[in-house]
This record gives sequence, C-alpha cells and structure tokens, in this order.
Amino acid sequence: MLFVPGTAQDKLAKIPVLASGSFILDLEDSVPISEKERGRLLVANLIETIGGQYQLYVRINAMSSPFFADDLAAIVRRGLSGVVVPKVEHPDDVTIINELIDSLAADAGHCLDTIDLMATIETALGVRSAYDIAAVGGRLTRLCFGGGDFALDLGLDWPDEEGDSTIVLMAKSQLVLASRIGGLEPPHDGAYTNYHDPEGLAREARQSRRLGFSGKHVIHPSQISVVEEIFRPSPKDIERARGLIEAFEVAERSGSGAIGVDGELVDYAILKRARRLLEGIQE
Repeated sequence: MLFVPGTAQDKLAKIPVLASGSFILDLEDSVPISEKERGRLLVANLIETIGGQYQLYVRINAMSSPFFADDLAAIVRRGLSGVVVPKVEHPDDVTIINELIDSLAADAGHCLDTIDLMATIETALGVRSAYDIAAVGGRLTRLCFGGGDFALDLGLDWPDEEGDSTIVLMAKSQLVLASRIGGLEPPHDGAYTNYHDPEGLAREARQSRRLGFSGKHVIHPSQISVVEEIFRPSPKDIERARGLIEAFEVAERSGSGAIGVDGELVDYAILKRARRLLEGIQE
C-alpha cells in the first residue's frame, strides 16, 4: 500500500500509472496543519473521480486531534475503500469510528458496506490492547504497526541501524497473534522511511513476513516492487502448492489422509496452507 500525501497534487495525479495495488491517501503526518482543509478537498475529489477504479484508503488524523471529525465527514463517500486510523489504543476507538461511518453513510443516503477499517497500533498501550481492539469487529479488517511512533513512545532508536530490537519484534508478534484470534486478516507492517535503501527495506520486509505479516506500507514508488517480490508467492511456490493439492486429492480418494511428496509429509494442515496460498493470489 503506497502512501500519497493528501496535498501533493502532482503525486495524486500519478496514481493511475503507478504499479501499487492500493493506496493510502494521507491526511495525517504528511499534511501540515495549515493545509488540512485543502487536503480533505483534494482527497474527497479524488475518491469521487477515480475511487471506483482503484483501492483508495485514507489515513485520517487521530481521534484525539481536532481534525478527526472533519476528516471522516469529508471522505465517507462512494469510491472510498477504507479508512486507516492512526494511534489506536482502545477498542472503543474502533467502535466509535464504526458507528460514525455508519451514520455518515446513512446521512449521505448511500449503502457503503464495503468501507473497511485498518487500525494502526503505534504505542505500548495500543499493543497491550491489541487483542481487545482486534475483537471489536464491524468494519475492522486489519491491524497495522507504526514503527516510528512506537519507537518514539518507548524512547527507542528509529530507524535502528542494527534492525528491529527485541521489544519491537515482540510488539509485532502480538499484532499477528491478536489478528488471528480476532479473526482479522494478517497485519501490515509500517513503512521503511529510507527509500534509497532497498536492501534495508527488503531485510525488514522479509522479517515481517516471517513474523506473519501479510504486507508492508511504502512511501515511494521505487519500494513497491521490493515489497511485492517478498510478499507475493513466487511462481515456484504456486506450482508447488498446486502439485501438493493434486497429489493429496488423488491420495485422499484412495483413503489416505497423509502422503509423501518430494520427501515431505503432506497432511490436512499442509493442504490448507497450499489452498490458502492459491486463494490469496486469486483475490
């Protein structure tokens, strides 16, 4: 998911030619206070213009900010794919935003059931509450991790030249577990800010994938291909999954629930993983 500043008209105009599968139009950190209103107008116009053709999410300002209500009122309209909520620390935050979107959609006379929420966890309190946040339901589909603000909250170096510290890895792991227990999609990792360092981005993305994250946000178009290569199944993985499924189905018809394929034991758990991989590439 590529971040695009909500006031950067030249970058917003390039969305149709960029290779990203989805976009986060930002009204928070990348937009100065003096430009908040202009950002809302530009983002709202873009949603109405091309929202039906692209996956457009909007990162609004935090609920504790004076801009939150106006942000939400401006963007809830046809064409909006979802709302990215920063600095979520309590399950009540998600409950309130669920209700506000429902109300705004009703006032507009639209049935906007397809608008979903992504809650970004960026503080120690947010991590502690992650399980309760993930259980709220409603429009909430995914948690995200905000590494920069989390490091700020704990007084950690960020970015850390030696990679994520143990406490950051622990926090990320909690989001993966909370998402699974809450029935959400696997979480997304936040952006790697040094866009001149593709090796560092790849290293962090691979680590996030190993932890159980399903994607990573980016801030520059050059980062898109790096992240996609790591999180997308390779042709070899896809071919292997299809071969496992085919071999298992043949064995299952013969009364076997576990077989050996190329020296690997394949049972129902491995079968589920292979099917899930193929389902993911068809979405």
